[in-house]
Amino acid sequence: MTNVYSQKAKSFYDQYQSLTFEQVHRDWLFFLGEKSGLALDVGAGSGRDASALAERSWDVVAVEPAVGLRDMARDATRSQSIHWVDDQLPDLGKIRKLSYRFDLILVSAVWMHISPSDRERAFRILTELLAPGGMLVITLRHGPGDGERLFYDVSREELESFAKRRVLIPLPLPVERKKDELQRDEVSWETLAFRLADDGTGALPTVRHIIVNDNKSSTYKLGLLRTLVRIADGAPGLAIKRTDDWVDLPLGAVGLFWIMLYHPLVLRHQLRQAPGSKGYGFATEDFFKLQSFTPLDSGWECRCRPKLRRWSFALFAPPVVTFSITPRTSQPGRVVTARSLKANPQG
Repeated sequence: MTNVYSQKAKSFYDQYQSLTFEQVHRDWLFFLGEKSGLALDVGAGSGRDASALAERSWDVVAVEPAVGLRDMARDATRSQSIHWVDDQLPDLGKIRKLSYRFDLILVSAVWMHISPSDRERAFRILTELLAPGGMLVITLRHGPGDGERLFYDVSREELESFAKRRVLIPLPLPVERKKDELQRDEVSWETLAFRLADDGTGALPTVRHIIVNDNKSSTYKLGLLRTLVRIADGAPGLAIKRTDDWVDLPLGAVGLFWIMLYHPLVLRHQLRQAPGSKGYGFATEDFFKLQSFTPLDSGWECRCRPKLRRWSFALFAPPVVTFSITPRTSQPGRVVTARSLKANPQG
């Protein structure tokens, strides 16, 4: 696919540049307003959209895998605040390594090139690159191919279902299909835009979809999510291993952060789980032996009675607990999933 865009780079460059940014994207520009920030243009092509955003004071990371097209676009935008990267969906591996979070992600005339089997993963990766309050804009091309490039069928309903699972807020845009600006009668377009909620809670957006979508019959699940968010915010370097779907954390770190969070709530402020006298299931006699220590006292494990000391040892022992980034079914052993958020204190 990228070879076609490289081999005919001049033709595609001229075609894209024959239209303006405003012509193509007028449906959602209202939501852009006068603000600026960091934007990601995925499949940036000729650099038309990246250049227009840069003119609006945005800093832009432009992704284009076709070397011929990318070189022409880079030369044309050299004086602007645009950083060009050789990368592509569904992985965006180089972009993810930058650890940026984007206020705007634009995926224009790209989605029809993504294989249906790769789309949910691609959408998840895009949402994970959004900053809180960030906007994701995707255009959908409907119509036959041209004999040179591979096009897949796309649908509004598919994107809306992905957005619902990731708890993105849909923005009100026209639902009818637009005529093709290049006057191709058999081609039409749709635009969908979504926003990631901004509640000022640091890493919470990365697990918001789990909180909203997963079954939570016990409050300890929310407590564990709170612990994971605190680790992600304050100590992300504790992660031993990370893939697209899983994060490995030391079981001791999870236990220690849990105690640091719940020690003041339960032992100092006597916060109850529910009306009545029933307390927390995990707050047994051993937990209340921590009453005389502060949440940050790292030496408490040396001064507790034997039974509690065995629990202390488990906190810092080698076992690793694995957490799923995406909802999955339960797995055996020490695996902790979004649907079964529990760890084995015996290691």
